[in-house]
Amino acid sequence: NVFLTGEPGSGKTHTINRYVAYLRERDIEPAITASTGIAATHISGMTIHSWSGIGIKTILDKRELDRLASNKYVAPRILRAKVLILDEVSMLAPETLSMVDAVCRSVRHSLDPFGGMQVVLVGDFFQLPPIVKMESRESAQTELIETPKARFAYNSSAWMRASLAVCYLTEQYRQDDDTFLSILSAIRKGTFDEDHLCQLETRKVEHHAV
Repeated sequence: NVFLTGEPGSGKTHTINRYVAYLRERDIEPAITASTGIAATHISGMTIHSWSGIGIKTILDKRELDRLASNKYVAPRILRAKVLILDEVSMLAPETLSMVDAVCRSVRHSLDPFGGMQVVLVGDFFQLPPIVKMESRESAQTELIETPKARFAYNSSAWMRASLAVCYLTEQYRQDDDTFLSILSAIRKGTFDEDHLCQLETRKVEHHAV
């Protein structure tokens, strides 16, 4: 099982597309999914929510799990899959990943993570996070305090059990301007400083009224 990550432009989607081609050459049809519809179109796949049958659910009880495990559309595609590819995993809530894991184990009658399928999770946790609701509680001073839930997919027990090998892509293919790349990287990592600001200032074009 693999977590494939790297900066924007490092070739994550290209690598996944090449891996899909590699599998298909060997008559292995992977399950190609993503956390959002737009991301799914980039890899010619479907959303993980649709593929697993969980839809917009945030909680999965045993009755619902049993129903999904016998669903005539969901069960066959999970049974067919030997490799599950999940793109833009950074935008997936931890409970969603856990539900996908539970469905796969139930359908495949296996206690192994994701029912024994190879799992390739793809994404960059420096990019867009999942949208989560905030749990509110009232303090002794009657002030409203917001307590966030566990937010990221790597907080899921399913992530931990999968024992993912991390593959970090370091080459940059989208840009070849080293100065611009250093600015983008600094913004991504939260290390933007005065030097980067000065570099941007050199590109500033003043507008003079006629």
